[in-house]
Amino acid sequence: MLTQGDTSPADIYVSWNSVAKNAARIRHIASIMVDMVKEVANPEVVIGIATSGIPLATLVAEELNCSLAIFYPRKLKWEKEKESRLEGVMSENFEKIDGKRCIVVDDVISTGRTIEDVATYAKKRNAKIQCACVIVDKEGRDKIAGIPVVSVFRIIRL
Repeated sequence: MLTQGDTSPADIYVSWNSVAKNAARIRHIASIMVDMVKEVANPEVVIGIATSGIPLATLVAEELNCSLAIFYPRKLKWEKEKESRLEGVMSENFEKIDGKRCIVVDDVISTGRTIEDVATYAKKRNAKIQCACVIVDKEGRDKIAGIPVVSVFRIIRL
């Protein structure tokens, strides 16, 4: 990675399209994720983050014999008078998470905001998020909003 001067880039783009364009490769990554999740969680529901987390979450849920829920995060939006963030929503077409043990599956953690949003949503519904599982954690964090982060790859130094 190249930088100019003493400043680091604001973000790193992670492309996993060599995996994403091939269902068998996605299944292999999902199997790795399942193996890692089994060390820390025993979920009833797998929450897939739209959109890139959905194929992974579907395969993870199948392998774990769990139900599937889909979370649609809201883009960061600000109201004019109050600087408050709007909450994401769960799809009505999939499993409800109320009172259930869950894991969150996504492709990449960049800032952790989406995981925080899912945690807020789950808490209001008395659901327990046991871990967040991703292919790449660009933050290199062990926990986000008190939720353990399980990642196939973790950025620890630039």
